[in-house]
Amino acid sequence: MGEEDLRGEWLKCEASAVYFIHNYCRILDAVATKWVPFELWPAQYSTLKVLEDNLLVVILKARQLGLTWLCLSYILWKMLYRPAQTALLFSRREDEAIYLLKYRLKGMHKRLPDWMQVKAMVDSQHEWHLENGSVAYAFPTTAGDSYTASVVMVDEADLVPDLPALMNAVKPTIDAGGQMILLSRSNKEEPNSAFKQYYRAAKANENSWKAVFLPWNVRPARTIEWYEDQKTDVLTRTGAVDDLWQQYPTTDAEALAPKVISKRIPPQWLTANYTEYKGVKAPNAPTIPSLKVYVEPILGLDYVIGADPAEGNPTSDDSSCVILDKMSGEEVATFSNKFEPTAFAEYVDMLGKYYNKAQVMVERNNHGHTVIAWLREHSKLEVLKGQEGDYGWTTSGKSKAQIYTTAAECFRDGRATIHTFETYMQLASIDGSTLKAPKGSHDDRAMAFVLALQAINMPQYMTVVYNYV
Repeated sequence: MGEEDLRGEWLKCEASAVYFIHNYCRILDAVATKWVPFELWPAQYSTLKVLEDNLLVVILKARQLGLTWLCLSYILWKMLYRPAQTALLFSRREDEAIYLLKYRLKGMHKRLPDWMQVKAMVDSQHEWHLENGSVAYAFPTTAGDSYTASVVMVDEADLVPDLPALMNAVKPTIDAGGQMILLSRSNKEEPNSAFKQYYRAAKANENSWKAVFLPWNVRPARTIEWYEDQKTDVLTRTGAVDDLWQQYPTTDAEALAPKVISKRIPPQWLTANYTEYKGVKAPNAPTIPSLKVYVEPILGLDYVIGADPAEGNPTSDDSSCVILDKMSGEEVATFSNKFEPTAFAEYVDMLGKYYNKAQVMVERNNHGHTVIAWLREHSKLEVLKGQEGDYGWTTSGKSKAQIYTTAAECFRDGRATIHTFETYMQLASIDGSTLKAPKGSHDDRAMAFVLALQAINMPQYMTVVYNYV
């Protein structure tokens, strides 16, 4: 190339990370054991766009999708074309961190055209200083808090033993405008891990992170036949889908679901009846904090509310309300927040009126007494009676087993539909022996959902369907 051509290529690379990576980066093909051009797949293109547009990115992925290579090539682009970058590369162990820097990042740089490479002033296993002022450091996840970083990458973040400690140490290093990337496949041993909490909150727009999920099938060579082979192998070896959902999830719900073994409701039953909705605009819906409407009320249909009240202070569980289509068991609306019991009761009344004067099943225990009393005094909604003939459902060991048995049968038979991600995750986490959520998790949405299902399936409240010939 002539000097003008080289200048043109440099400017094109400077303007576009995609152009730089697709045209000049080479990565190590583990199967062919040789360095090959980094030909980006569509999912890699879209992920790269997310990296360019967001400072905080949490990426949940299946195995072997080239995402570590993608993030490192993006970091290399920044080091070359946005000089004076400080990149911190973290992995679980020191040898893994060194591998990221020495063999991957430097390996890509070494295979760039000579005219594109920047001279290294310091070149060791842990540090790489370039002449243009950019520098990269490699650390295990127990170090690295003494730098002001431009970009931080934490590889296999869900496998980091103490991610909260790392975040406390490292997150302040980018708070002046730097970027942080958390990248990982799921670790099924930790269903309530810090990484999963970041992802869930980002997915729900509850923090400043951007969530990205990449399933097994974004790799072009993978077919459904390939997936079925993996599934058969996993089921043959383990008898459960846990390993399959950890390594090759189809949805983020599969990736985040706790282990199937020992759970009260098999997650595969839940998954078969889970279609995630983002919610619809419902101009006539009542104004209730955190209310999400998935299906607007239809004239003539009956609905049932499940209500799980809590104390309403900052340290208590949320008070949760789930409303189901009485005929189909479909989740049509939810709200959940730290409501004081009488305020919660008022919101339940407002939602019940909106859904054709829905019936209400309230968990009677503790603060449920206050909610039931308010509804009976101030509301025209029918408050349903539980197993003992009292208003509401009294939860004991025996009665809790009863409502979860009902719920399991409904999901097994396809008589319930979930639209809320949080509802799905809570139901999938309930332990088969204790009927409780894992330590540090909540079950308020799960309880509200199963209370509504129980009401639908109690003989005295079941909808009668007449068949005319």
